[in-house]
Amino acid sequence: MIKNIKCFVSGMCETNSYIIYDENLNCVIVDPEGKAKQYVKYINDNGLKPAYIILTHAHFDHIGAMEDLRKELNIDVLAGADEKKTLNDPHINMTDELGKGMSFEADRYLADGEEFTVGSMTFKTLFTPGHTCGSVCFLCESVMIAGDTLFMGSCGRTDFPTGDWAQMTKSLTMLKNLEGDYKVLPGHGPATTLGRERITNMFMR
Repeated sequence: MIKNIKCFVSGMCETNSYIIYDENLNCVIVDPEGKAKQYVKYINDNGLKPAYIILTHAHFDHIGAMEDLRKELNIDVLAGADEKKTLNDPHINMTDELGKGMSFEADRYLADGEEFTVGSMTFKTLFTPGHTCGSVCFLCESVMIAGDTLFMGSCGRTDFPTGDWAQMTKSLTMLKNLEGDYKVLPGHGPATTLGRERITNMFMR
């Protein structure tokens, strides 16, 4: 079961990245932006055992520390299957906007509904295209890792390459119709709950 969730806010876009770990200190790193050393220090200081880097999507502000962490920790990167295009293309992942276009690969691409286990935590992959063609959310117990699909009172932009408002609307409707409630960990801004967003978020009404 999830023991703790550590949030890091990094980079020019104030991106939320997370380390999530169980009672036996097995952990995943979510959307690592900024410098790898902040994650490595937290992992070492707390005796954590990193298993994967998991991506909700592959925009530059969610993968800034990915390659350094992959090498430093010798762990695999997991992403949604439809996000391979974003990882591969500097225009779509927007690293070309920084003047240094880069192409990336995940070590494993996940299908819609695919689950993976880290220690006592089981994560379920939900395809939620709209912000990018391959954006995903992850469900683990009562937590939803939402990336840039769902924010408190808002949702992700769809005017970037491969963004699609019609797909975003379908993705938000799917999330709204999930059974039960979840703590929502967004890619930017404060955490919220799915129950709150069902009531107050105009994009989920």
